[in-house]
Amino acid sequence: MTHDLSEHTYLIHKLAPLVERAEFSRLLIEATKDISVEKRFLLKMEMKRLSKPCIRSIDLRTRVSANCELVSFQGIKHYLHQPAVTLFEELIERYGIYTFGVYESVLKLAEHESNANAGTMTSTEEQNDNHKSNSEKYIVANQQLLNYAHRREERMNYVVAIEIFLDNNQSLFATTVDLSPSGLKLKLKNPDELDMIKAFAPVNIVFRGFESDSGLIKESIEYRILGISGEAGQARIHVSRDLRTGPQVFNNYVKKLIKLHKRKYKVNLDNTLAALDDKIHEQAFASTTPALSIFIDSQDAETPTARFACVNGTNKEIMDYWLDENNEQNIGFLLNPTRLAAMIASPSSDACLWIYAFTHIKDGKTYFYSASSAELEIERELKPIFLSYAARKVSWRVYKVLCIDIDPKSAYTPSAMPTGINRKIDRLNRPLTPRLESKLKHIQHMVSVTDVTHLVAQQCYQKNILERDKIKHLAAFGHPRNKPPVPVLSFRYKQQELRRETRYKLRTLVKLSNYDTQITGVSEDCSISGLKIELDSPFEQRINSRVSIAFPVLQKRTSQFVLEDLHYRVKHINYDKLVLHLEAISEKELSIAEKFFTLLIDSNKDKLKTITNEESVPGMGHALRCMQAKNSPQLCTYMQKQRGGYFPTVTTMQPIRASWLALLKHDMPATKMNCAWLFQDKHKSNAFIRDALRTLRVDLRPIQAEIYVAFNPNELEYETAIVAQWENELATHRSKLQFIKTAMAQGEFYAFNVHISRANRPDISFLDQELAYITRYAIHKAKQLEEQMWDIAGQIYLTDISQEVIYRYQVKG
Repeated sequence: MTHDLSEHTYLIHKLAPLVERAEFSRLLIEATKDISVEKRFLLKMEMKRLSKPCIRSIDLRTRVSANCELVSFQGIKHYLHQPAVTLFEELIERYGIYTFGVYESVLKLAEHESNANAGTMTSTEEQNDNHKSNSEKYIVANQQLLNYAHRREERMNYVVAIEIFLDNNQSLFATTVDLSPSGLKLKLKNPDELDMIKAFAPVNIVFRGFESDSGLIKESIEYRILGISGEAGQARIHVSRDLRTGPQVFNNYVKKLIKLHKRKYKVNLDNTLAALDDKIHEQAFASTTPALSIFIDSQDAETPTARFACVNGTNKEIMDYWLDENNEQNIGFLLNPTRLAAMIASPSSDACLWIYAFTHIKDGKTYFYSASSAELEIERELKPIFLSYAARKVSWRVYKVLCIDIDPKSAYTPSAMPTGINRKIDRLNRPLTPRLESKLKHIQHMVSVTDVTHLVAQQCYQKNILERDKIKHLAAFGHPRNKPPVPVLSFRYKQQELRRETRYKLRTLVKLSNYDTQITGVSEDCSISGLKIELDSPFEQRINSRVSIAFPVLQKRTSQFVLEDLHYRVKHINYDKLVLHLEAISEKELSIAEKFFTLLIDSNKDKLKTITNEESVPGMGHALRCMQAKNSPQLCTYMQKQRGGYFPTVTTMQPIRASWLALLKHDMPATKMNCAWLFQDKHKSNAFIRDALRTLRVDLRPIQAEIYVAFNPNELEYETAIVAQWENELATHRSKLQFIKTAMAQGEFYAFNVHISRANRPDISFLDQELAYITRYAIHKAKQLEEQMWDIAGQIYLTDISQEVIYRYQVKG
């Protein structure tokens, strides 16, 4: 609105919703009879502009401090806080549709609130706000993935008066908070009597508040106390009973009570809500974790063998590195029985191997070389030669390998909901099949492999003097091609299958053209309308770009079709921009490409191999994914965009013993972690994590960097106890070395490989049963969790590389 019209704001907003009505002109003339014709015309144009339909989304999450909820209207999603929701609904009622008038009014409300808060904040409040931003916003809860309770029966919120009889004949009065046939949650009438409750002690309970015709108001039911949650007036006592003991009439009465009244009193959803929240984070973790989980068969204790791998689009590169010229998998060279046996036998709970690797290509054949830091210490004369030569190779890799003891039973993860609600939930709760159990029974260890290769480290090792006359002695670290390792079976992270057509393996030369760019590559698979290709150089255009494809080798085999300038549309680009998924462009009839592939597939179905998602052992992929989630030592921090930038919302990690956890646990409660040291540069214009997450919005490739940390555990103040510097803040090797020495002299030194990735699109099908169950009884909570699922902006993975950094810089002590 122009300054000339600002004095007529009230009139504009009063009449703008009436623009489409017949009486609008009359009302406008009556209201502006004292205004010039020119200004009346301008007012009319402004009112018409405000009444036009709008398709813009409103997102107030970064504009207001209050919590925002998702509001959908006419297919457009908005994030609004409560005052904005009220205004939005009021204006929609007046305008009838979503218009620019609604859009601008809601934004002005948010701007007014923001300015008012900024203008009235005192200096003390500013200090408090700064303190909060420096600490509280970065203190988050830590969760263990897939660590939720499975209920055997539904539990209903229900209040009834009871009397508890202790084993010393004393009695206490209480009320139930919720109940099921086999358990209760109780609240004492007098909280001061809480110290009389002892964990695991037997008690007898009489339900005084049941209806008299139930016949149970004098019946004493045996229970056992499981524990107490909460404190003082909020304390809750948890008790359970054996359904096989006590009167059957009680079991039947409670089951009937829940069946008749669970819609009215609501089923207790605590564990289902926790399970859904857990699964949301597990899904985000499984799809992007850079750590490759490999499962070890320990049937022969002397020669443990790598058997299975849990693979996603990020850590697949580790597996691909160990493919030879025939596409045979050789990651068993990295995890040979000698190394595995040494890790398994190590008494240290956080023992790890640092393995350095490179490949050599000769006569079209791939030769693999690798050595752990421990093996290099044994061959001390060859150590500088190996590191210097390997670091000069493009194929140079550094791996951190951790071994964790696991229980094969952790593969079984039922839903949080009890069996008997519907068939789909019953299917989720089924135990593992005997065939799957037999495949997993000897899997007692999991190895976590993380690629921590970094240019800074490579430059350090390149500084070693290379004695070229001794390179031939590196054959001692080569892996013999005539003794290939046992193949490791890969199980990919799977999302919901959206393909309409069967895909077939087809590897042939392709040429891609886009504007002035031409790139060669090979096809990986095809269908009638689709094509997956791997390019020799990155494709720099965007999704939905139109490209032309040519098949020079296939053209030699057919004269019926011209296999040049075939039109496709890009449907997906992987993170390194080398793999494209294409869809043939056709109008009313099949394109030339579709006609060709229809004939090719129909004529060669006996020769072309189909690509399916069927597993050799049904359920193996899901079982390994559950074992990975419950045992992975990888720390993941989940980021969300809020007002003022990106902030952590939760961390996930299984309990491990590691000295570096002191950084996150310094002066923190047991269940909390302080991530503030990762954001010590947040006030800078080029704050690393903020810039990385912004970059990931347009470029899917994960971003990695190293961070160096000095920690003085004797300092009580968090801000002075921890000093963190990103690698770009320590620009030279000399400055990095000086930081390390100073940190070690004054306290402790830690270094981390920080891997930042964008969250993948959630797979609702993996969560639909929990969502449907929660929606039935608490739709608002289901919506909150669904919003949370879409609000994950990215994940930060931390890998401790302190030992490797000290090793590369040859620091003593």
